[in-house]
Amino acid sequence: MQKSSITDLPKKANQKDVFGITPFEQGLIQFIQNSNTPITIALQGEWGSGKTSLMNSLKNNLCEGEQAVFFDIWLNTWEYSLMKDAQSTLMGIISDLIKKVSRLAEVDEKQTSKMLKKIWGGVKTAGKVVAKNAADKVVDGAGNLIDYFDANESHAGIGEVRDELENIIAQLIQKKNKKGVIFFIDDLDRIDPPVAVELLELLKNIFTIENAVFVLAIDYDVVVKGLEPKFGKLTAQNEREFRSFFDKIIQVPFAMPVSNYSIKEFVKDSLIQINYISQDQAQKEGLINDFSEIASFTLGTNPRALKRLMNSLSLINYINNAKSEQEDGLKDDLDLLLNFALVSIQIAYPAVYRLLSKHPGFDKWDNKTALSLNLKELDAHSIEKLNTMVEFDEEWEQVLYRLCETDFYLKKRAIYISRLLNKMRDLITEKEENVEDVISAIISLSSVTGIDNETEVTEINYHRGGLLKNFRWQLIEKLKQKLPEHKENIYQVGSRVVTNLKINVIKDHFVFSSFPHQGSILLLIDLYQWGFTPIISKNFDADAEKAGINQDLQNIYQKIETVLANLPENFSKKPEIHVPRWDGNYVVQVRNILRLKKPEEVTEYVDNMADYIVEMIKIWPEMEVLAKKYHEFYQ
Repeated sequence: MQKSSITDLPKKANQKDVFGITPFEQGLIQFIQNSNTPITIALQGEWGSGKTSLMNSLKNNLCEGEQAVFFDIWLNTWEYSLMKDAQSTLMGIISDLIKKVSRLAEVDEKQTSKMLKKIWGGVKTAGKVVAKNAADKVVDGAGNLIDYFDANESHAGIGEVRDELENIIAQLIQKKNKKGVIFFIDDLDRIDPPVAVELLELLKNIFTIENAVFVLAIDYDVVVKGLEPKFGKLTAQNEREFRSFFDKIIQVPFAMPVSNYSIKEFVKDSLIQINYISQDQAQKEGLINDFSEIASFTLGTNPRALKRLMNSLSLINYINNAKSEQEDGLKDDLDLLLNFALVSIQIAYPAVYRLLSKHPGFDKWDNKTALSLNLKELDAHSIEKLNTMVEFDEEWEQVLYRLCETDFYLKKRAIYISRLLNKMRDLITEKEENVEDVISAIISLSSVTGIDNETEVTEINYHRGGLLKNFRWQLIEKLKQKLPEHKENIYQVGSRVVTNLKINVIKDHFVFSSFPHQGSILLLIDLYQWGFTPIISKNFDADAEKAGINQDLQNIYQKIETVLANLPENFSKKPEIHVPRWDGNYVVQVRNILRLKKPEEVTEYVDNMADYIVEMIKIWPEMEVLAKKYHEFYQ
C-alpha cells in the first residue's frame, strides 16, 4: 500500500538491513556471546545514527526465542527525565532497574522494598548532608548527591544493593540455565548531558555485577559536554581527563559504523515507497547513483536525517501533484534530482539554501554577491591557493568558500558543498538549460518544508514568472508580424518561465527578467554576443584595443543608444554594457531596462519591445564581424 511518509522509528529486528551493516551487528553479537562479565559496552554515534536499531537487533538475537542465552532489561532513560529534576531522574532510573531485575527473578516484594529503601534512605541522608554543606552556595542537587555516594558508598546502600542484585542474577541464571542478563540503557544522548554523566557515575558500581552485560547508547560527545562543569571546555591539555572518565566506566566502545553505511539501497527503497520515483526510474542505475551521491554530499549516512529528507520530498511531491498548472511542477529525472538536492541542502546547509533562494543562479555568484552578504575578502595567498583546487578555482566557488568560512560546520563540509553544486550545474547544463531558471523553478517548491524564519522583504509583491508569462506570446506574435520571413525562427527557448524568459529571434537570444526596485519593477532585456575568444589579459578593453576593434565597438554602442532614444521614457536611454567572463570567452551583454509601476503595465509596451528587438538584430551582425576579427587576430 502506498505511503506518504517514512516513520522515524528504530529498525525492528526482523526488518531488512538497508544500510549493509549486518557484518558489524553479527560481530558484536558474537563478541557479547563469548565475553567475560561484568562488561560495559558503549554504542557511540550521533543522534539518529541507528544506536537503538542496533540494540533492537542485539536484543532479538541474544535475548529472544527458545535458544536465547541472555535475559534482557531495557531502560529508556529519556522517559524518566520528562518533567523531572536531575535527582528524581537518577533515582527513578535506579529504582526501576531494581524493580525490573526483581520481577525478572520473581523476587519477593519485601526483598525489593528493602533494596529500594536502602537506596532512598541513602538519598535522604545524602540530601541532608548536601543541604547542610551547601550553606550559602547555589549547587546542583544531583551532582552533590553523586559526590556523597562516592564518599559514603556503604552508608548510602549502593554497595549492598549491588551485592543483592548480583546474588539475585546469579540464582536466576543458574535456575534458568542462561549466561547472564543484558541491560540495555537507551537514549542517554537525549537527556541533559550533565545528568547523563551523573547517571553513569551513579551506575558505575552497579556495572560491576557478575553475569551482567551493560549496553549503553551514548556518544562520547555527550560525555564531554556533561563533564564540562567539572573539567571546563575540552582542550588538548585536559583531553586526557575526559577520556579517563569515559574509559573508567566503559570497557568496550563500539562506534556506529556510519561511514560504512551503504545508503544506496535505502535511498532507492524510500523513494519508491513515497512514490517520488517510479519502478522504471528505480531501474536506472545512473539515476539512483546520482541520488545517493547527492545524499552523501549533504546528509551523509545518518538514518534519521535521511528519513526526514524523504518525508519532506513526499510532501513536496503531493503539492506538485496537486498543482493545476503543471508547468511549474517537477517534470523529469533532472527536476527530481535537483529537487532532491535542494531539499537536502535545506536540511544540511541552511545558510547555503538561503543564499540559493536569494541568488538561484549560483554559477554567476560574484564579488557583488559576496559583498551583499558582508563576506570577508580573500587575501592574495588564499586566492592563489584556491585557484589550484578544482572545487574553488572559479569566482562563484570562491564566493561559496567565503560563505563556508563563516560557519564551523560549513567550513568542514565546504569541499562537499562545492562538489554538490558543481554536480547540479553539470546536470543542468547537460540539458542546455539555464541554472538560474531551473533552480528558481524548483526551489519554490522546497520552500514549504523549511523552518527558516528569515524572509526577504521586497517593495512590490508580485510573481516574477507571472509577469513574464503575461506578455511572452503577445511579444512573439508581434515579432512574427514584423519579421514574417523569419517567423519559423522566432520562438521561446526552453519550457520554463520562472525568473527568466528567453526568446530566440533568428539566431540571437533575448533574455527577459525582472526585480523590484525603489517602488517600481525593473524589466531587464538582455542581448548576448558570444565568441570574443580567447581571453588574453582578463581586460576586455585592453584586448580589444590591441586587436584593433575598440573604435568599431564604440560605434556600435552609439548606434544602440540611437535606437534607445526612440523608445518611451520608461526605457533606459543609455545601454548597460557588460563583458563578464564565461567559460573561456568574453561575453558582450547589452542590457535595456524598462521601468514599470505595476506588473500589468507590461503589455502596454509590447510594441516598443518588439521595435527594439527588430532594430537590435539589424545592428548585431556588426558585432559578429568584430568577434571574428578579434578571434583571427589572436589565433
